[in-house]
Amino acid sequence: MSNVKVLGVGNLIRQDEGLGIHLLQALQNKLPPVTPSGLELLDGGTGGLVLLDYVESADKLLILDAVAAGRKPGEIVIWQEEEIPYFIASKMTAHQVGLAEVLHWAKFRGKYPQEIVVVGIQPKCLDWGTELSEEVRNSLPAALEEVLNILKKWGVKL
Repeated sequence: MSNVKVLGVGNLIRQDEGLGIHLLQALQNKLPPVTPSGLELLDGGTGGLVLLDYVESADKLLILDAVAAGRKPGEIVIWQEEEIPYFIASKMTAHQVGLAEVLHWAKFRGKYPQEIVVVGIQPKCLDWGTELSEEVRNSLPAALEEVLNILKKWGVKL
């Protein structure tokens, strides 16, 4: 199995902006006590360029984040390969600027993961606060199922 990394990003004090971290925590709760071999999880928070080594060392990278896709709040969004530039261009917040730079630098340096998938949910509210909106919260279980399906497809034994 290849080196699979899951990167949850977002800001937990900006309501739906924290979706990536909430989804990562839901995944951690679903996994066995010992993380499956070849799988690494990281709460990237609002990390930016400090995430470069993590991204560059992945064969397959799954990014969990709130995404501005122009869809209705709570709708699950999955972007792959050719759609990744759209994710990079759809920056809602400062951490996504940093993540876009990380992906650009990884590609520039020839250390881009073989496969990248973004799983996100269209946010409703990015105001100050720690609670997800009802629409986003209600979509978490289905988004988690999408994450698990991708990991299984990539050969992670769950």
